[in-house]
Amino acid sequence: MNEATDTKVGRLAPQLRAMAERITNRKWKLPQPGEVLLKGILPIVILLILWQIIMMIATRNLANPKGLDDVVESFVKLVVEGDAEGHTLVDHTALSVYRVSLGFLFAFITACPLGIAIGRYRVADVVLGPVVEAMRPIPPIAWIPISILLFQSNFTGAQVFIIWVGAFFPILLNTTAGVKRTEPVHLDVASTFGASESQILSKIILPSAAPEIFAGLRIGFGIGWMCLVAAEIIGGGLGLGYLVFQTQQLGLIGQTVSAMVVIGVIGFLFSYIFLKTERYLLRYRQEVAV
Repeated sequence: MNEATDTKVGRLAPQLRAMAERITNRKWKLPQPGEVLLKGILPIVILLILWQIIMMIATRNLANPKGLDDVVESFVKLVVEGDAEGHTLVDHTALSVYRVSLGFLFAFITACPLGIAIGRYRVADVVLGPVVEAMRPIPPIAWIPISILLFQSNFTGAQVFIIWVGAFFPILLNTTAGVKRTEPVHLDVASTFGASESQILSKIILPSAAPEIFAGLRIGFGIGWMCLVAAEIIGGGLGLGYLVFQTQQLGLIGQTVSAMVVIGVIGFLFSYIFLKTERYLLRYRQEVAV
């Protein structure tokens, strides 16, 4: 019995050793210095240089040209003391994230089912396809008067509506394209074996269209986030878009740029989260680069 056990252990030892090496490498493997330089340090340096050049050009006619140090000083002042009305950068950021998240959630709830219907059923495609194509080229900012008429004094509803318009069409179009790209042979095989429509949708169409849907979600959130400035011009007194508009009107360039930087960083973080989530959930597909 002991000899047999020793023999089995001896046979398994190389496999266990290889498994331990894989786990160790995956868990503790450190990035190479060149990778850290290219993906981490170099982009930050380039961004800082670009900001410095832009600020020098934009303020070249002022008595005291603004530079990166002025932006940093304005950023710290916004975080600690707040703007002219006493609202800190955290207050503006939190409300903007709330508005964009709400608009994006409504866009996801409405665009995904509609995209699946248009991509899957010919009747929906014939009836709704032309309507979508006619409304899609209208820029979200053009919907501001309509949003004011629809929501009147409800500024939050009007702002969420503008963000919804910006995020809706990318999600819808990508979902429709993903559903239409499903391999017909897979659908035929499922129908031949007696699969129901709900099974075809859940087991074949959605997994096949998932990469395009995630791409639409990422693009839709990005456009909805870009619509933030236009949405918050409507009113409300708080938000990163409102802060950009207010400080630009007052000539506070450092605070304007600070708000723009925060908008860019948050947009990047959300895009990164979407990519990581897609990589985790869609491991059966080609890996998405981050």
